[in-house]
Amino acid sequence: MTNTDKFFADIKRIIKRNRADGATYDALKCCRQVTELFSSYNKDLGDLPNSIGDYWFKQYIVPSSQLSEEPTPQHQDWLADVLELLAGEEGEFKSITPKDWIVLRDFVGFEAEELPMDVLSSLMGVLLEKGVL
Repeated sequence: MTNTDKFFADIKRIIKRNRADGATYDALKCCRQVTELFSSYNKDLGDLPNSIGDYWFKQYIVPSSQLSEEPTPQHQDWLADVLELLAGEEGEFKSITPKDWIVLRDFVGFEAEELPMDVLSSLMGVLLEKGVL
């Protein structure tokens, strides 16, 4: 099982647990727990994962027209793509939009001094490849 597979399985457990609790599903609470999970996978990266998780929550979850379905598979894919990006894995990162790349670039810039050099180098290489540097 890859790290990404484990991440998806952990998200499914969070959703299942939240749907089982109480009479109504609180998608915002569930998605906050997913952002905490995302951050826990990236503890060694300072505040970068928290910033990315907050961005995901505010950009994709809060304005969702399908709030009762959140986190949707597409929004889970977005977090998984970023998880792979932060881990230095190669990928197409299809769910990350051009606007997202700019925001990610800014977050990396803000946290550059706190990031391990190998992670920073990997992120900068992808950001350069995506044309946002």
